[in-house]
Amino acid sequence: MTLGHSIPRRVCQHPFRRNDIVWVCRTCQSDETCVLCHACYSHSNHEGHDVAFYHAQAGGCCDCGDPDAWDPAGFCDRHGPNVADGIEGGGVGGAVVERVQGA
Repeated sequence: MTLGHSIPRRVCQHPFRRNDIVWVCRTCQSDETCVLCHACYSHSNHEGHDVAFYHAQAGGCCDCGDPDAWDPAGFCDRHGPNVADGIEGGGVGGAVVERVQGA
């Protein structure tokens, strides 16, 4: 692994700062507290869904990749249970991923 490369996380958990754009998809969320950051929303497909956005107060985090909070169909391409399968180009080897995952 090269310096500066990071292992993708299954759940985004981007911490919201004041005035960040926060997306709500009533079609995908488990409850009204489940939200996406702007980057995850931009890399996911919510066409035809009931969506809205607001500017955050400080606090909270993005739920993308958490199947308890969000319908997996609404995850972006960077988060979710299969994210380790997408590691490419000389990143982390399969054996390392298996050890990290506890396999």
